[in-house]
Amino acid sequence: MRPEPTAAASVVVTFAWRFALCLGLVLAATLRWGQALAEALLPLIAAEINLLDNTYRIVSLEVVQRGGEELIRIVVTLARCVVLPDSAHCADPRAQAQATTLLGHLTLPPALAVAAVLAWPPASWREALLRLPLLLVGLLLLLALDVPMVLWASLWQLHVEAFAPGLFSPLLLWLDFVQSGGRMALGLVCAAAVLALARALAGRGQVRRGVGG
Repeated sequence: MRPEPTAAASVVVTFAWRFALCLGLVLAATLRWGQALAEALLPLIAAEINLLDNTYRIVSLEVVQRGGEELIRIVVTLARCVVLPDSAHCADPRAQAQATTLLGHLTLPPALAVAAVLAWPPASWREALLRLPLLLVGLLLLLALDVPMVLWASLWQLHVEAFAPGLFSPLLLWLDFVQSGGRMALGLVCAAAVLALARALAGRGQVRRGVGG
């Protein structure tokens, strides 16, 4: 006789097909509205880069098409000299530099997080409701850690490669991590954190109600 599947295996199978279905729906939505979403987020991306590093003056930040691909492109000039360990490097203020990243890098990690959160069955209606605000906060943090950091790091990489090729830079390490598959891991970590925190908060609320009763 074939052994009956365990409860854990049943949960995994249920999550897998629900995740595939949810991911398909979310990706379809990003294909339809991804560019509009990106354009709406561009001011926030610009504000984060300006907050992190006032070395650059942003000339333009926009969604462009190149070779059939949709890209987020930033064009900057130097607002002040770039300070490296050896010396300060000043360029013609009219000179421009640019960096790009795929539009999909903005939409795919959040899509993974949203699909995973929607696919995992909640233990209660309270847990389901708690997931919504937690997911919003998680997505904002996820977005802040990816595209703005990648664009900033790509600009910084131009200076490092030109003037200090051996310089150790945590920012460039983060760039390597994100571009080598780390952004997908970030999306799944975001989902796991939202699910765990929602479960913990829902359980705490049940305990309080039980004590009060």
